[in-house]
Amino acid sequence: MVVALTAALAGCAQQDLTDLQRFVEQTKRETPVRKPDPPPEIKPYTPFSYTAQGIKDPFLVAPFAQEEELEMTQEAMARGSYTGVRPDPNRVREELEKYSLGSLKMMGTFRMGGGRDLWALVLAPDGVVHRVQKNNFLGTNHGKILNVTEQRVDLKEIVPDGPGRWQERDTFLSLTQ
Repeated sequence: MVVALTAALAGCAQQDLTDLQRFVEQTKRETPVRKPDPPPEIKPYTPFSYTAQGIKDPFLVAPFAQEEELEMTQEAMARGSYTGVRPDPNRVREELEKYSLGSLKMMGTFRMGGGRDLWALVLAPDGVVHRVQKNNFLGTNHGKILNVTEQRVDLKEIVPDGPGRWQERDTFLSLTQ
């Protein structure tokens, strides 16, 4: 025990640091002082004005084209040659089906009357906020709501996939920040 105590006290003793101090002083004298490079010039931000709001979105199928697809599907069904998925041509369209999914914004969620079902609040391009829940439809591609969570609305759309053919596609509408 005495040996360990002596070794610990020997480690705390003042050591000769003159060599270290001499090295630091010599390094300070011999190393040239270099000024840092000036910061890069920041160009001012120039805003971009998007002017194609009224122009048709090239990535959306036009409503008249969807109607033609429905007619072709109905003709194929009448002949008995169509067996795939298809939108219901007799279903009454809901209010939010006249807007493309990209133009709709999820604004939040709420529960009505302490119920279990979660409703989503969706802002339409006309500035009106609509409430939707599971099994409602939105978007121009027959998008049926499968699930509503705090962060997003999950949908299954039915989109044209060639003359008289349709295909299901999963998509979502997420909460805007």
